[in-house]
Amino acid sequence: MTAWFRRSMYALMVCVIAAGNANAQSRVPDRGMFALTLSGGFAIPADDELESGFFVGVSGEGYLSPRISLKGQFGGAFFDVEGGGLDGAVDPWHLTGSVVYNWEHGKWHPYAGGGIGYYKYRFGEGDDRLTDSQFGVNVGGGIEYFFTRSDVVQGDITVHFVSGTADSFIYAYKPRYWTLSGGYKKYF
Repeated sequence: MTAWFRRSMYALMVCVIAAGNANAQSRVPDRGMFALTLSGGFAIPADDELESGFFVGVSGEGYLSPRISLKGQFGGAFFDVEGGGLDGAVDPWHLTGSVVYNWEHGKWHPYAGGGIGYYKYRFGEGDDRLTDSQFGVNVGGGIEYFFTRSDVVQGDITVHFVSGTADSFIYAYKPRYWTLSGGYKKYF
């Protein structure tokens, strides 16, 4: 029992020292920091012919100040065609650049942002898929929760506004869609 108590006291001292060192560190996020985010969730299309599908994305962020960052994201959504005698898939991929503003509320950091992007739509299945590409705008926001000084879980909702239509061989789709995602973010 004495060995167990001694180990517990050592562990408690290590935690107290680590907490003291963490308090001595600078704020997160701060100017010059970077962050990487892996996210996944659902995508909701604007076109009634498409079913909601999955969304995946990876983002990189550079902080100009503790509140303002520049964010780049590569992501994709996966929609199935529903009804109308059509069968197949429509998969929009995007590469976006955004300006993001965050507010600090302790461990919670709500944020909002927007920017521009390049959207590539792939139709059908297999390697020889027809594609259509367009530029668009994205607007969104969410909230981050810091569970350690540099590790975050987040929730995000973004709307991707792409004008015109995304044209396949047999149908012209409304290219707008929403993403609702959650993910893990690491600050460096």
